[in-house]
Amino acid sequence: MTTPTETTADREREITELLQRRGKAGATAAVAHLSVLGTKSGIGLRDPDGHLTPAIEFLPLPMRGADLLDEIGRIDENAPRLVANYQKAFPDATERLIAFGADLDDLETPALGWLFLACGLVLSLDDADLAVARHTDGGVKVDTIVIDQDGHYLFDGRRLLRSLMSYRIADAPTALLAHSVFESLGDFVADAIGRLLRARPADVVVCAGDLFAGNQILRSRAVSGLARSRVPALFPPREA
Repeated sequence: MTTPTETTADREREITELLQRRGKAGATAAVAHLSVLGTKSGIGLRDPDGHLTPAIEFLPLPMRGADLLDEIGRIDENAPRLVANYQKAFPDATERLIAFGADLDDLETPALGWLFLACGLVLSLDDADLAVARHTDGGVKVDTIVIDQDGHYLFDGRRLLRSLMSYRIADAPTALLAHSVFESLGDFVADAIGRLLRARPADVVVCAGDLFAGNQILRSRAVSGLARSRVPALFPPREA
């Protein structure tokens, strides 16, 4: 798993630079920040003074694969059977997931780097799958669900992983599902920002973080979805 290296200061600096580049330094901004390099990904509202109020963050997930699988199996009354069916259909993938992080302490992290690594373990992705995923047209809708935990709205990565398990049991191709994860996240960002703007209007939308710079699937879906809001949307330069 990629070691988180992006700090809160890095996030704030990138958002400020995007706004300054467009002459919007003093604007109220709806912000989506998605990065695999840190633990502060989320969606929120930035006031003219630069203070960012979170609206949606990411649920911390256990960093031991066995614990994560247990968490998925406790989501609701249907989860145990689905997890059991997945384990029966994909024993090798299950073994790799359970073995991952076995020597780690009892830690949790909201880092997207871990969520995406867990997706790879659930799907048994290899480099060939990822190469195909980049050029796949269309996809399926995987679960992008927000839960309320003690008054905090959190994107529930457990449900995304359970959704992938369900599709795999139904024999959906792994490359298609890898593509669909990023399509669905792009749609989620656009929908969440749209809801935020309806509740608290802003002058501009800022999409920051290395995922918006480097993942063209997610970026293009967010661009398309945000166009409906009719609010200017700023993105970081594309990575080569």
